[in-house]
Amino acid sequence: MRNKTRNYISICIVLFLVMLAPVAGATSYVTFNDGHLLVLPDECVQTVSHDDGSLTIVALDGSVFSYPMADIESISDTLPRELPSITSYKFTNKCNYQVYTDAVGVIENDTIRIEVAGIGKRLTATFSLSDNDAVAYVDGVLQQSKESRMRFAGSKVYTVCHMGDMVLKELEYGSYGLVPFGRNVVVDVDFLIDHSTSVPRIDINTVGGVPISSKEYYLDAEIIIDGAGVFPSMTDSVQVRGRGNDSWSTNPNSKNPYRLKFASKVKPFGMTKGKNWVLLANKRKGSMMTNAIGMKAASLIGTVAANHIVPVDLYVNGTYKGSYNFTEKVGLAGNSVDLDDETAAALLELDKYYDEAETQKFMSTPYDIPVNIKSPEFGADSTLLTLGVIQQRFNSFVADVYDGNDYTGHVDIDQLARFLMVNELILNREILHPKSTYCYNENILDPESRFVFGPVWDLDWAFGYDGSTAASYFVKSYLADFFNIQITQQPFYAALLNSSALKSRMYELWKGFKGDDLDELCEFCQDYYNYARPSFSKNKAAALDGTDYANQVTLAINWLRQRSEFIFEKLVAENLILGDVDGDGEVSISDVSVLVDYLLQGDQVQIDLDNADVDGDGEVTISDVSALIDKLLGVE
Repeated sequence: MRNKTRNYISICIVLFLVMLAPVAGATSYVTFNDGHLLVLPDECVQTVSHDDGSLTIVALDGSVFSYPMADIESISDTLPRELPSITSYKFTNKCNYQVYTDAVGVIENDTIRIEVAGIGKRLTATFSLSDNDAVAYVDGVLQQSKESRMRFAGSKVYTVCHMGDMVLKELEYGSYGLVPFGRNVVVDVDFLIDHSTSVPRIDINTVGGVPISSKEYYLDAEIIIDGAGVFPSMTDSVQVRGRGNDSWSTNPNSKNPYRLKFASKVKPFGMTKGKNWVLLANKRKGSMMTNAIGMKAASLIGTVAANHIVPVDLYVNGTYKGSYNFTEKVGLAGNSVDLDDETAAALLELDKYYDEAETQKFMSTPYDIPVNIKSPEFGADSTLLTLGVIQQRFNSFVADVYDGNDYTGHVDIDQLARFLMVNELILNREILHPKSTYCYNENILDPESRFVFGPVWDLDWAFGYDGSTAASYFVKSYLADFFNIQITQQPFYAALLNSSALKSRMYELWKGFKGDDLDELCEFCQDYYNYARPSFSKNKAAALDGTDYANQVTLAINWLRQRSEFIFEKLVAENLILGDVDGDGEVSISDVSVLVDYLLQGDQVQIDLDNADVDGDGEVTISDVSALIDKLLGVE
């Protein structure tokens, strides 16, 4: 008791001295009994007083802040303890789709400098702080390591502090308020693409200069990758052959797509190690950004094994072939669908070309879906499976879809929702034929193992392209109802959507995507063009594609936003069940309880705000509780 009295008297003396003799530029530090600080710079304070057992601070704008003296331990004109700091900072590939090689920051005093090789400037940082109870803010927003994401255009200032430490500060428009107080650490990100004048160059030189004219056999070659100051360079031996369907020509002088196979796993551009890679020609005029934008959408929406796209200039035997995309080959492999055990795994491609050997394909019953078995390759791969086992398992799934049964035991609903969401967003008509539609099952022999749809692939007949001209990309069809487009397998997808579990999951995913993720996708359109522009210009000069891609960027951003709005409004209308506050698909007394909890506790309680606006006045209030009770009682 005597110590508390002594502290109280000491605080009063300090306050008296502060009020009598303020010093320009001085700062007072108030330490509370729970350990947190209140920092009062003199230039922000009008008066400090002690009345009725309270410490009262009046800011220059008249704002008042008051605290019980009993909660205060001490007041000092010196900082009572050291401020926490950032001890490590990096951007990892695991948290950043576009960063192939982890970027590690160099910390010097209160500045962190970090170089990033990747396309797109929204990043998620992985960082450590010096104290276990320390936190970090950027622009007043709490940052979570491995979770928080923001666009690094210009320096970012992290305020590293102990939770609860606040400082009085002038805010916008002359107002004053309390913001987190701590050590300010400046993060400067240097994007290597900002300094580049060209995209990477790939040279493929076949042995003897033999032209690449077949999809059936490989040619031995040397590959030289010049990373152009952004990505790592490499030189290696490789096997190369043609690939593709509509995009392939037997004329070796054509702008053909290619498949690359290395003898051992390699890391081109710093990507995940793999033996098999692809060079996409983007042969269709106007399509040179479609795969990049579509794959970025797939990564943001969270589909399995979203491919990475690097724009490159390709030369074959010294001859310029055009602007290409370097990417992973879809398959059961470490750089695509990475499984721990492939002995009972199967990768299927639903594809109307149906061009595998008879022992590697079947037509589904029902729906007559053409299915290519891409893996295992019977007779070559070590597997426990047979064609009949795979066919029976897939047909069981399709039959339940056809009969209107609950098919959720056959397929990963979350990944199916993400896969369909990407294809609906970009209006990828390919899957409706179907073409290039992949799914896999990690263990066909395990009845609990489900089919997983993905990876997303082949995105040049999308984004409104109508098969006529390059001018239809990102112009037409943004209001198209994707799942009602009358193409061969539309009935299959329409039947899939009869699942309330699938529709509900797609609705939730769209609600999450409509904000920051959509913004990031639109930003990426511009970032990708800015980097690939020299390659597009070179491709145009070679008379391969004269599309105005600078204009296409603006069209793409507008198209994506308009299409997203259209799809989301449709989903809201389809999923709106007024009164289903807890989102369980029905209206019951539990919804009343959840709604009341929300009104009392705010955002701590998760509800479906659209369904909670029962009276339809555009906001959620106590009147919605009354309207919900009336609805349950059947009162009109």
